Amino acid sequence: MDSLIEPNIHPILVHFAYALSVTAVASYLLCLVSPSGRWTQTLRPAADWLLAFAAASILVTIAAGFQAYYSVDHDEPSHLAMTTHRNWAVPSGTAILLLAAWRWRTRAKSPSVLFVGALSAAALALTATAWWGGKIVYGYGLGVSSLPQVTGQGHDHNHGGKTDEAVAGSGHDEMEAASGHEHSVDGMEDGHEDEHHDADTGTVLMPAQAGTPEHMVDAFSATLRSGDEADLRGMMAPDAIIAENGQAEQSFAEYASHHMKSDMAFLTAVNVQLQDRKVFQEGNMATVISQSEMNGAYKGEAIRLRSMETMVLKREDDGWKITHIHWSSSPLADSHAN
Repeated sequence: MDSLIEPNIHPILVHFAYALSVTAVASYLLCLVSPSGRWTQTLRPAADWLLAFAAASILVTIAAGFQAYYSVDHDEPSHLAMTTHRNWAVPSGTAILLLAAWRWRTRAKSPSVLFVGALSAAALALTATAWWGGKIVYGYGLGVSSLPQVTGQGHDHNHGGKTDEAVAGSGHDEMEAASGHEHSVDGMEDGHEDEHHDADTGTVLMPAQAGTPEHMVDAFSATLRSGDEADLRGMMAPDAIIAENGQAEQSFAEYASHHMKSDMAFLTAVNVQLQDRKVFQEGNMATVISQSEMNGAYKGEAIRLRSMETMVLKREDDGWKITHIHWSSSPLADSHAN
Protein backbone atom coordinates (compact mmCIF):
# COMPACT_ATOMS: atom_id res chain seq x y z
CA MET A 1 0.00 0.00 0.00
CA ASP A 2 2.94 2.36 0.47
CA SER A 3 3.15 2.97 -3.27
CA LEU A 4 -0.51 4.00 -3.33
CA ILE A 5 -0.55 6.43 -0.44
CA GLU A 6 3.04 7.50 0.10
CA PRO A 7 3.94 9.38 2.03
CA ASN A 8 0.34 9.34 3.39
CA ILE A 9 -3.27 9.50 2.24
CA HIS A 10 -3.87 13.13 3.18
CA PRO A 11 -3.24 14.55 -0.34
CA ILE A 12 -5.96 12.26 -1.72
CA LEU A 13 -8.59 13.16 0.86
CA VAL A 14 -8.12 16.94 0.69
CA HIS A 15 -9.53 17.07 -2.84
CA PHE A 16 -12.84 15.57 -1.72
CA ALA A 17 -13.12 17.86 1.29
CA TYR A 18 -12.45 21.01 -0.74
CA ALA A 19 -14.42 20.15 -3.89
CA LEU A 20 -17.50 19.00 -1.99
CA SER A 21 -17.47 22.05 0.29
CA VAL A 22 -17.10 24.58 -2.52
CA THR A 23 -19.71 22.83 -4.68
CA ALA A 24 -22.16 22.85 -1.76
CA VAL A 25 -21.61 26.59 -1.26
CA ALA A 26 -22.17 27.29 -4.96
CA SER A 27 -25.37 25.25 -4.89
CA TYR A 28 -26.74 27.11 -1.86
CA LEU A 29 -25.89 30.44 -3.47
CA LEU A 30 -27.82 29.45 -6.59
CA CYS A 31 -30.78 28.52 -4.41
CA LEU A 32 -30.69 31.98 -2.83
CA VAL A 33 -30.56 33.71 -6.19
CA SER A 34 -33.62 31.87 -7.49
CA PRO A 35 -35.52 30.50 -4.48
CA SER A 36 -38.68 29.89 -6.48
CA GLY A 37 -37.11 28.17 -9.48
CA ARG A 38 -38.29 24.67 -10.27
CA TRP A 39 -34.73 23.41 -10.37
CA THR A 40 -34.28 24.67 -6.81
CA GLN A 41 -36.45 21.84 -5.59
CA THR A 42 -33.79 19.36 -6.64
CA LEU A 43 -30.69 21.53 -6.15
CA ARG A 44 -31.35 22.34 -2.49
CA PRO A 45 -31.45 18.72 -1.26
CA ALA A 46 -28.48 18.02 -3.50
CA ALA A 47 -26.60 20.84 -1.76
CA ASP A 48 -27.54 19.38 1.61
CA TRP A 49 -26.08 16.02 0.63
CA LEU A 50 -22.98 17.66 -0.80
CA LEU A 51 -22.44 19.45 2.51
CA ALA A 52 -22.97 16.23 4.45
CA PHE A 53 -20.40 14.41 2.33
CA ALA A 54 -18.06 17.40 2.66
CA ALA A 55 -18.32 17.20 6.46
CA ALA A 56 -17.50 13.49 6.42
CA SER A 57 -14.53 14.14 4.12
CA ILE A 58 -13.27 16.94 6.35
CA LEU A 59 -13.25 14.66 9.39
CA VAL A 60 -11.02 12.04 7.78
CA THR A 61 -8.94 14.69 6.00
CA ILE A 62 -8.08 16.48 9.24
CA ALA A 63 -7.24 13.17 10.90
CA ALA A 64 -4.93 12.25 8.01
CA GLY A 65 -3.50 15.76 8.07
CA PHE A 66 -2.37 15.41 11.67
CA GLN A 67 -0.81 12.06 10.84
CA ALA A 68 1.11 13.75 8.03
CA TYR A 69 2.06 16.69 10.25
CA TYR A 70 3.81 14.42 12.72
CA SER A 71 5.35 11.95 10.28
CA VAL A 72 6.52 13.69 7.08
CA ASP A 73 10.22 14.63 6.98
CA HIS A 74 10.63 18.39 7.08
CA ASP A 75 12.90 21.21 8.13
CA GLU A 76 12.29 24.47 9.97
CA PRO A 77 10.82 26.67 7.17
CA SER A 78 8.56 23.88 5.92
CA HIS A 79 7.55 23.16 9.52
CA LEU A 80 6.37 26.75 9.86
CA ALA A 81 4.41 26.43 6.60
CA MET A 82 2.89 23.16 7.79
CA THR A 83 1.84 24.84 11.01
CA THR A 84 0.21 27.71 9.12
CA HIS A 85 -1.63 25.17 6.95
CA ARG A 86 -2.83 23.36 10.08
CA ASN A 87 -3.90 26.62 11.73
CA TRP A 88 -6.13 27.42 8.73
CA ALA A 89 -7.41 23.88 8.37
CA VAL A 90 -8.66 23.24 11.89
CA PRO A 91 -10.88 26.34 12.32
CA SER A 92 -12.20 26.33 8.74
CA GLY A 93 -12.90 22.61 8.87
CA THR A 94 -14.54 22.91 12.28
CA ALA A 95 -16.73 25.75 11.02
CA ILE A 96 -17.95 23.67 8.09
CA LEU A 97 -18.66 20.72 10.39
CA LEU A 98 -20.76 22.92 12.70
CA LEU A 99 -22.60 24.49 9.78
CA ALA A 100 -23.27 21.06 8.30
CA ALA A 101 -24.79 19.94 11.61
CA TRP A 102 -26.90 23.11 11.71
CA ARG A 103 -28.11 22.60 8.18
CA TRP A 104 -28.93 18.94 8.75
CA ARG A 105 -31.22 19.90 11.65
CA THR A 106 -32.99 22.56 9.55
CA ARG A 107 -32.87 20.87 6.16
CA ALA A 108 -36.68 20.93 5.84
CA LYS A 109 -36.45 24.71 5.42
CA SER A 110 -34.76 26.81 2.79
CA PRO A 111 -31.20 27.82 3.74
CA SER A 112 -31.06 31.27 5.32
CA VAL A 113 -28.89 34.13 4.14
CA LEU A 114 -27.00 33.95 7.43
CA PHE A 115 -26.25 30.27 6.92
CA VAL A 116 -25.10 30.68 3.33
CA GLY A 117 -22.97 33.69 4.28
CA ALA A 118 -21.30 31.81 7.12
CA LEU A 119 -20.70 28.77 4.92
CA SER A 120 -19.22 30.98 2.19
CA ALA A 121 -16.81 32.54 4.69
CA ALA A 122 -15.80 29.08 5.89
CA ALA A 123 -15.24 28.00 2.29
CA LEU A 124 -12.98 31.02 1.73
CA ALA A 125 -10.96 30.04 4.79
CA LEU A 126 -10.79 26.50 3.41
CA THR A 127 -9.45 27.98 0.17
CA ALA A 128 -6.63 29.63 2.13
CA THR A 129 -6.00 26.24 3.72
CA ALA A 130 -5.79 24.63 0.31
CA TRP A 131 -3.36 27.31 -0.90
CA TRP A 132 -1.03 26.60 2.00
CA GLY A 133 -1.34 22.89 1.31
CA GLY A 134 -0.09 23.48 -2.20
CA LYS A 135 2.63 25.75 -0.89
CA ILE A 136 4.17 23.12 1.36
CA VAL A 137 4.28 20.65 -1.54
CA TYR A 138 5.32 22.89 -4.45
CA GLY A 139 7.21 25.47 -2.40
CA TYR A 140 8.97 23.17 0.05
CA GLY A 141 8.80 19.78 -1.64
CA LEU A 142 7.26 17.93 1.31
CA GLY A 143 6.24 14.40 0.43
CA VAL A 144 7.61 14.65 -3.11
CA SER A 145 9.36 11.38 -3.77
CA SER A 146 11.40 12.73 -6.68
CA LEU A 147 13.43 14.88 -4.30
CA PRO A 148 16.31 12.98 -2.70
CA GLN A 149 15.92 14.73 0.63
CA VAL A 150 13.71 17.16 2.47
CA THR A 151 14.05 20.65 1.04
CA GLY A 152 14.77 23.80 2.88
CA GLN A 153 16.58 24.94 5.90
CA GLY A 154 16.60 24.69 9.58
CA HIS A 155 19.78 25.68 11.39
CA ASP A 156 20.79 29.18 12.27
CA HIS A 157 22.65 29.69 9.01
CA ASN A 158 22.61 32.10 6.13
CA HIS A 159 22.61 31.00 2.50
CA GLY A 160 25.21 33.14 0.81
CA GLY A 161 24.30 36.77 1.28
CA LYS A 162 20.73 36.30 2.44
CA THR A 163 19.55 38.06 5.56
CA ASP A 164 18.84 36.22 8.76
CA GLU A 165 15.13 36.72 8.26
CA ALA A 166 15.23 35.24 4.81
CA VAL A 167 16.91 32.13 6.08
CA ALA A 168 15.53 31.85 9.55
CA GLY A 169 15.18 28.17 9.10
CA SER A 170 17.81 27.60 6.61
CA GLY A 171 20.58 25.63 7.86
CA HIS A 172 19.59 22.48 9.55
CA ASP A 173 21.16 21.14 6.45
CA GLU A 174 24.02 23.51 6.65
CA MET A 175 24.42 23.39 10.37
CA GLU A 176 25.54 19.85 10.34
CA ALA A 177 27.96 20.89 7.74
CA ALA A 178 28.87 23.78 9.94
CA SER A 179 29.90 21.22 12.41
CA GLY A 180 33.47 21.67 11.50
CA HIS A 181 34.01 17.94 11.48
CA GLU A 182 34.54 15.64 8.59
CA HIS A 183 37.18 18.16 7.83
CA SER A 184 39.85 15.54 7.90
CA VAL A 185 38.30 14.48 4.61
CA ASP A 186 37.08 17.71 3.13
CA GLY A 187 39.84 19.90 4.45
CA MET A 188 42.64 18.27 2.45
CA GLU A 189 45.04 20.86 1.14
CA ASP A 190 48.52 20.97 -0.31
CA GLY A 191 48.96 17.25 -0.07
CA HIS A 192 48.31 17.05 3.69
CA GLU A 193 45.52 14.57 3.35
CA ASP A 194 45.23 13.83 7.06
CA GLU A 195 45.59 17.32 8.49
CA HIS A 196 43.27 20.27 9.09
CA HIS A 197 44.51 23.73 8.13
CA ASP A 198 43.66 27.04 9.71
CA ALA A 199 43.26 29.34 6.69
CA ASP A 200 43.83 32.50 8.71
CA THR A 201 46.93 31.53 10.68
CA GLY A 202 48.43 28.69 8.68
CA THR A 203 48.22 26.48 11.76
CA VAL A 204 48.02 22.78 11.00
CA LEU A 205 45.27 21.06 12.98
CA MET A 206 46.31 17.47 13.44
CA PRO A 207 43.68 14.75 13.12
CA ALA A 208 41.99 13.79 16.36
CA GLN A 209 43.29 10.73 18.15
CA ALA A 210 40.98 7.77 18.52
CA GLY A 211 39.11 7.68 21.80
CA THR A 212 39.14 11.45 22.31
CA PRO A 213 36.05 13.70 22.39
CA GLU A 214 37.12 15.50 19.23
CA HIS A 215 37.47 12.15 17.45
CA MET A 216 33.80 11.48 18.26
CA VAL A 217 32.90 14.92 16.88
CA ASP A 218 34.65 14.11 13.60
CA ALA A 219 33.06 10.67 13.50
CA PHE A 220 29.62 12.18 13.99
CA SER A 221 30.09 14.46 10.99
CA ALA A 222 31.41 11.67 8.80
CA THR A 223 28.52 9.42 9.77
CA LEU A 224 25.99 12.17 9.15
CA ARG A 225 27.48 12.64 5.70
CA SER A 226 27.21 8.91 5.02
CA GLY A 227 23.53 8.88 6.01
CA ASP A 228 23.89 6.06 8.55
CA GLU A 229 21.11 6.73 11.07
CA ALA A 230 21.84 3.61 13.13
CA ASP A 231 25.46 4.65 13.73
CA LEU A 232 24.40 8.20 14.57
CA ARG A 233 21.99 6.88 17.17
CA GLY A 234 24.85 4.97 18.80
CA MET A 235 26.94 8.13 19.06
CA MET A 236 24.35 10.22 20.85
CA ALA A 237 22.63 10.03 24.20
CA PRO A 238 18.90 9.29 23.69
CA ASP A 239 17.99 12.58 25.38
CA ALA A 240 20.59 14.65 23.54
CA ILE A 241 19.49 18.21 22.83
CA ILE A 242 20.12 19.66 19.36
CA ALA A 243 19.77 23.45 19.42
CA GLU A 244 19.70 26.01 16.62
CA ASN A 245 17.94 29.22 15.62
CA GLY A 246 16.45 29.70 19.08
CA GLN A 247 14.82 26.28 19.02
CA ALA A 248 15.78 22.84 20.25
CA GLU A 249 14.97 19.22 19.54
CA GLN A 250 14.83 17.36 22.83
CA SER A 251 16.01 13.91 21.76
CA PHE A 252 17.72 12.02 18.97
CA ALA A 253 14.35 10.53 18.00
CA GLU A 254 12.91 14.03 17.53
CA TYR A 255 15.94 15.11 15.54
CA ALA A 256 15.75 12.00 13.34
CA SER A 257 12.09 12.68 12.55
CA HIS A 258 12.60 16.33 11.72
CA HIS A 259 15.88 17.79 10.46
CA MET A 260 18.33 14.94 10.26
CA LYS A 261 17.67 13.98 6.63
CA SER A 262 17.94 17.56 5.40
CA ASP A 263 21.21 17.88 7.32
CA MET A 264 22.50 14.78 5.54
CA ALA A 265 21.53 16.22 2.16
CA PHE A 266 23.27 19.52 2.80
CA LEU A 267 26.45 18.02 4.20
CA THR A 268 26.99 15.95 1.07
CA ALA A 269 26.71 19.08 -1.09
CA VAL A 270 29.30 21.33 0.53
CA ASN A 271 33.00 21.33 1.32
CA VAL A 272 33.70 21.89 5.02
CA GLN A 273 37.09 23.04 6.27
CA LEU A 274 37.93 23.13 9.95
CA GLN A 275 39.58 26.43 10.91
CA ASP A 276 39.92 26.19 14.66
CA ARG A 277 38.99 23.85 17.48
CA LYS A 278 39.10 24.10 21.25
CA VAL A 279 38.55 21.18 23.61
CA PHE A 280 37.67 21.60 27.28
CA GLN A 281 37.67 18.37 29.28
CA GLU A 282 37.14 17.75 32.95
CA GLY A 283 36.72 14.20 34.11
CA ASN A 284 34.02 12.43 32.12
CA MET A 285 32.64 15.60 30.56
CA ALA A 286 34.03 17.45 27.55
CA THR A 287 33.08 20.40 25.37
CA VAL A 288 34.38 20.66 21.82
CA ILE A 289 34.03 24.01 20.04
CA SER A 290 34.78 23.87 16.30
CA GLN A 291 34.91 26.75 13.85
CA SER A 292 34.77 25.95 10.14
CA GLU A 293 34.15 27.36 6.71
CA MET A 294 31.66 25.89 4.24
CA ASN A 295 31.82 26.37 0.49
CA GLY A 296 29.87 24.78 -2.31
CA ALA A 297 26.46 24.82 -3.91
CA TYR A 298 23.16 23.54 -2.57
CA LYS A 299 19.95 23.47 -4.63
CA GLY A 300 21.55 25.75 -7.20
CA GLU A 301 22.64 28.32 -4.64
CA ALA A 302 26.21 29.22 -3.71
CA ILE A 303 27.10 28.44 -0.10
CA ARG A 304 29.81 30.48 1.67
CA LEU A 305 29.47 30.32 5.43
CA ARG A 306 31.54 30.65 8.56
CA SER A 307 30.11 28.20 11.08
CA MET A 308 30.44 27.51 14.76
CA GLU A 309 29.59 24.22 16.43
CA THR A 310 29.56 23.39 20.12
CA MET A 311 29.26 19.77 21.25
CA VAL A 312 29.03 18.55 24.84
CA LEU A 313 30.03 14.92 25.38
CA LYS A 314 29.92 12.51 28.29
CA ARG A 315 32.19 9.53 28.68
CA GLU A 316 30.32 6.31 29.34
CA ASP A 317 31.44 2.68 29.61
CA ASP A 318 31.35 2.23 25.82
CA GLY A 319 32.98 5.55 24.97
CA TRP A 320 32.01 9.18 24.47
CA LYS A 321 28.36 10.06 23.85
CA ILE A 322 27.11 13.39 22.50
CA THR A 323 24.63 14.99 24.91
CA HIS A 324 24.23 18.43 23.37
CA ILE A 325 24.85 20.10 19.99
CA HIS A 326 24.53 23.77 19.11
CA TRP A 327 25.08 25.16 15.62
CA SER A 328 25.24 28.74 14.31
CA SER A 329 26.69 30.46 11.26
CA SER A 330 27.06 33.70 9.35
CA PRO A 331 27.87 34.69 5.75
CA LEU A 332 31.52 34.31 4.86
CA ALA A 333 33.10 37.53 3.63
CA ASP A 334 35.21 37.23 0.50
CA SER A 335 38.24 38.39 2.42
CA HIS A 336 37.95 35.32 4.66
CA ALA A 337 37.43 32.79 1.93
CA ASN A 338 40.15 30.30 1.20
